[in-house]
Amino acid sequence: MEIDYQERVAQLTNRIEKNEMDAAILFNQSTIRYFTGFRVNGETESVLVIESDGTTKFLVPRLDVKRAERDCWISEIQSFLEDTPDYLAPLRGFINKDWNSIGIERKGITVNHLNYVQSIFTGEKKSLDGLVEQQLKVKTPAEIAIIRKSAEIASITMNEVKDYIFNNNNVTEQEASGYAKYVMEKQGAENYSFEPFIMSGTDGSLPRRVSTTKKLVENELILFDMGAIYEGYCSDITRTFALQRVNQEQESLFNIALKAQQKAIEAIKPGQVAKDIDAIARDHITANGYGEHFPHLTGHGLGVDIHEYPILDQGEESVLEENMVITMEPGIYVDNIGAARVEDMILVTKDGYEYLTSSPRDLILT
Repeated sequence: MEIDYQERVAQLTNRIEKNEMDAAILFNQSTIRYFTGFRVNGETESVLVIESDGTTKFLVPRLDVKRAERDCWISEIQSFLEDTPDYLAPLRGFINKDWNSIGIERKGITVNHLNYVQSIFTGEKKSLDGLVEQQLKVKTPAEIAIIRKSAEIASITMNEVKDYIFNNNNVTEQEASGYAKYVMEKQGAENYSFEPFIMSGTDGSLPRRVSTTKKLVENELILFDMGAIYEGYCSDITRTFALQRVNQEQESLFNIALKAQQKAIEAIKPGQVAKDIDAIARDHITANGYGEHFPHLTGHGLGVDIHEYPILDQGEESVLEENMVITMEPGIYVDNIGAARVEDMILVTKDGYEYLTSSPRDLILT
């Protein structure tokens, strides 16, 4: 099942034309890949210009230009020399002086990018975010197939890391996170969606999102959050587990967080409003006395970016639609106890939902 990148561009050109933009300029690498199918190294960048008539121009690093000419469907490709003061100079040739308005995606743009665009284009500059967001929100069958594989890699990695922790003594958070990176790439991931992290013991109540040299020991809650990138699409999974037994308060914290997630997932179907799904999880945690210890959203969309539309949080009016892919991840963080969160990727189906991640959710490793 192949992806039609030119059709994606055609959909965007229709949107920018309706919004009276002459062109769109994209700097966000994941969005650029969505339209081009071309991957660049994560430490560099590229620029994509899409005109309202469908003309598409691609600016890539000089070291990537031959590969882009061979592998990318776009015919008009130019290169720039990295690490030079005026490396974006070739972009000047992409700008039409007769344009009145351009759209710029704020995600991925830097002050340097914005200043450069302002220096070469004096017309009106509009936000492109909403138009791109609308195009990315509902996944096609081809995208869902890729996301399934990305979720599978995340689930396999989670299982293997838990086995590694269980079967080895004195494993540190950093060591386990590093092992996750190895397993993901071994399973075919091109990268990880974000830096995988473990927070264990009472330190988990911060919460922090970096692994440390702390050893993973018995009778503590261990929260592990990670995700893979496969063919440009992200996955995201969290599990909370423990070595041997935990005390009653730790077990209660875990069960409340897990039940909040399950209750919210059971309500997922097309037409549901994001804030109402959030309220189901939040109300359950609050009813059990931990409302003030749930400091973040209940879930978010994901695809070519790890955080996409919709956001499932308080006050969010987004409406769920069939073939959206979202996470569900209510969590609780309590001083002197630790943290508990279970996160799964969910596909919104015609009549309800489907789990895409499958790693066991048991608290005690066996």
